[in-house]
Amino acid sequence: MEIQVTQIGTSAAGLPQREQRRLAGSVFTIGRGTQCDIHLPDARVALLHARITLDDDGAGIDAESHRIVHNDREVAGARLAPGDVIEIGPYVLIIEEPREGVALALNVRLSKRVSTKQSMAIYRILMRPPPLSIRRLAYLAFFGMLVLLLAPMAIDLVGRNLPGVRALSTGFAQTWNPGPLARGHEALSQDCRTCHELPFIQVRDHACTSCHVGVRDHVAPEKRSGPTKVAFKESRCAECHRDHKGHAMAPRSQRLCVDCHGKDGISDFATHHPQFRVSLLDGDRPKEVRRVRLREPATPLAEHSNLKFNHTLHLDPRGVRDPRGRRVLACDSCHERAGDGAHMAPVSMDKHCSECHALGFEPTVTARQVPHGPVKEMETMLREFYARLALGDVPADVAPPRDLPRMRPGAVLSAEERQQVMRVADAKARRVMREMLETRAVCSTCHYVKRAKNGEWQVAPVALTESWMPGATFTHARHSTQPCATCHDVRGSRRAEDVAMPAIAQCRECHGGTAPAMGKLASDCATCHRFHMRAEGH
Repeated sequence: MEIQVTQIGTSAAGLPQREQRRLAGSVFTIGRGTQCDIHLPDARVALLHARITLDDDGAGIDAESHRIVHNDREVAGARLAPGDVIEIGPYVLIIEEPREGVALALNVRLSKRVSTKQSMAIYRILMRPPPLSIRRLAYLAFFGMLVLLLAPMAIDLVGRNLPGVRALSTGFAQTWNPGPLARGHEALSQDCRTCHELPFIQVRDHACTSCHVGVRDHVAPEKRSGPTKVAFKESRCAECHRDHKGHAMAPRSQRLCVDCHGKDGISDFATHHPQFRVSLLDGDRPKEVRRVRLREPATPLAEHSNLKFNHTLHLDPRGVRDPRGRRVLACDSCHERAGDGAHMAPVSMDKHCSECHALGFEPTVTARQVPHGPVKEMETMLREFYARLALGDVPADVAPPRDLPRMRPGAVLSAEERQQVMRVADAKARRVMREMLETRAVCSTCHYVKRAKNGEWQVAPVALTESWMPGATFTHARHSTQPCATCHDVRGSRRAEDVAMPAIAQCRECHGGTAPAMGKLASDCATCHRFHMRAEGH
């Protein structure tokens, strides 16, 4: 398809000038650019102002992010028909009846409302090249910026050791300051070299760790291998902690976590997060940590702490028996929050259990109790107690037992008599220990007790898990509005081995992902995880 373009103008002598030509194609560009099919050399016309398109239905014109006037109406595009008048800047395009073999015919001329000389003068002024070439201007700008930027550094290097110039040096160095420091670094604002140790060298990790000594790595260096080792070798502290922004430097962008953990399918807590894993200790192997996934049928979840405890009995709504009658216990009777409000304080015998579980060894004789500790300490205490009674030294608060022979107070004993007294006292101490450890089940109420081949009593060592999820951050104080049983339901637990840690489904009842959800708290990775891990606790 072809169009016929007739351009009507005026020559330099002021005589009418007419130029007619044919253009082949289906799309024809109009604009000030010399590459356009219809060239309109005027500064009020865009480089690519409009486009004429031919199709089976006829011709149409569309403006390229500009406006055109079609039959005295400002439009972005229109269909073309003979008699239409189009105004683009100072130019008028008139659509005529096409001749045979031509799909579209149009005349192009300057509007009578615009002076040709004035238009051409404006065009010449705007199109006139600058007196200096672009290359010279580029050289001037480059060297000017180089002097402007290097001058403060030169003054700083010269004046850092000269007291008279040091203040001027500091002032010039501040001209390089791109913005205010974070609040924690404000004290360093007058000494750039604290962090920027070398010119034109990025802040090195050494400059950060020289002050932040206690900051732990995300992955311990001895555990890095493969892609993880490469990633941490090439990363710097300042890649995430960017200063001179005037706000906190600790980033909270989930993208930083997903960049690495997304390869494992972890991207959002609400939809793509694995089931929780807990860290368990075993009493027989206290230095080994078992990492167990919650609710895995193939791995029975049990904490082998070597303790005996019945939650159902202690949480009986009717109460439990104690020396003063019956006492109703709740979770917080034994489980108290630590000082930081985040963790739970350890449960201790002296503070939480001794009021009900007394360690009295002979209530009719004395109100004293054996120490809660190793069997050796208990044996030593009993031997000393009964040896003192056997030698005739009876304290005021003790009623001597009838089955223990006693010496007359003040009697002088021979070595053989003293040994005989000690054998009697030791025999009494062993009988009392057997009663407490075996017959009366004082110790075996909570502990597993057995007797070795050599006759010594052995209490299974206890190891309680204090931090179930050391890789996560959880604050009990922020969840204090919820009952303990919401997450730790132990009302039906009769064994100490039962693990009552919540699965991910329970957390998702209140916590959603990064996207807001009705009735849920938006939670990103940083809600429960910290990049710089704290010391591993169990």
